Amino acid sequence: MKIKTLQLENFRAKTLLSIDFGLRLTVLMGENGSGKTTILDGLAIGLGVVPMRLPGVVGINFKKRGDIRQAEGRVAPYTRVALETIDGLVWDRMQKRDQSRTTAKSLPSRIGTSLIDRHIDEWILDPHNRGDTFDLPVFVFYGVSRALLDLPQNRKGFPKAHDRFEALAGALTATTRFKSAFVWFYNKENEEIRLQRERKSFDFRLKELDAVRSAMTRMFTDISDPQVKLNPLRLTVQHGGQTLDIAQLSDGYKTLLGLVIDLSARMAIANPHLDDPLSAEAVVMIDEVDLHLHPAWQRRIIGDLLATFPNTQFILTTHSPYVVGSINNHLKRDRIKKRTIDDPVAQKLLALDPSQVAAYLMQKGHMESLLDQDLGLIDDRLLEQFNAMARVYETMRDIEWAHKA
Repeated sequence: MKIKTLQLENFRAKTLLSIDFGLRLTVLMGENGSGKTTILDGLAIGLGVVPMRLPGVVGINFKKRGDIRQAEGRVAPYTRVALETIDGLVWDRMQKRDQSRTTAKSLPSRIGTSLIDRHIDEWILDPHNRGDTFDLPVFVFYGVSRALLDLPQNRKGFPKAHDRFEALAGALTATTRFKSAFVWFYNKENEEIRLQRERKSFDFRLKELDAVRSAMTRMFTDISDPQVKLNPLRLTVQHGGQTLDIAQLSDGYKTLLGLVIDLSARMAIANPHLDDPLSAEAVVMIDEVDLHLHPAWQRRIIGDLLATFPNTQFILTTHSPYVVGSINNHLKRDRIKKRTIDDPVAQKLLALDPSQVAAYLMQKGHMESLLDQDLGLIDDRLLEQFNAMARVYETMRDIEWAHKA
């Protein structure tokens, strides 16, 4: 399930906003307060109907206060979020200002959730109840608090088994959720060790656990051998020839590593029947994808995510010209994919089809597409800030040189 269009009405500061998403990648840029996170939050609320339909999982809804637009001291009659998938499923969610007749008269006609509910029943719940195979899409929202890893201090309360629908538990709240992935990793490691002993083969590997290991090593070429250790309880990795607790790693490592472990674990929990759970369909929102990352990592992050999770639709916000520049490289790589390429760096770049990408500059009051479909290039407005700084520097340099002369 991939999302084609989101429409917001009277949602926070937005009177009306409609946005088309790229099948593989959507990038939102703009100053603070321009509405980038508002789009992610609105999408999360719209997708919240899916976990609400599943047993044992809690979805998300509008906040009791703050989501309905307020302007000049007046509260709008309602707020509405509407979604359409690339397969033509449409639904909406609405919150009313109050229960008055005046408010009721101001409400627009609704689509409701009947189509998406029926789809969930037919393609997920009915096969689940029959014991048949089915694919479970994953929806996750990573907010800016994801660097704060919530590591358990002991094993008290650890569940012994995991249900597939746990993959969507807390997935749309935008807060860190590394703890549940850690617990799952711990239990799966114990299961793998038990099966190795039963089969008398230490070469045996659990497919779901290997999916997480694979995601980590694809994203971090200098990290390997993740293991849960006891006394104290911790997750360790091999890094630079040393065994390190991930809590010892830099914020950049922890921010990205926590995301990769959580996402790959959710995909493995959701679809353990797949040969490669990382290839399952997913919609992943990441606020400030460049958070705590060195410029060298900012240049790699998009390509690595797209390659590691090949059927995931990523919807990202960024302030980084390095991220934008890297996307340009991937788009250009697609343009020359049928030509001979001698440059080894260019050879390794992921080719990104511009028809599967969307990019927008968010400004207070309007939104502008930055993707040139003919050239397949993003107009990197963020570089204007660097150019402005460079112009000031050059002016001061010229004054210095003139004084010396």
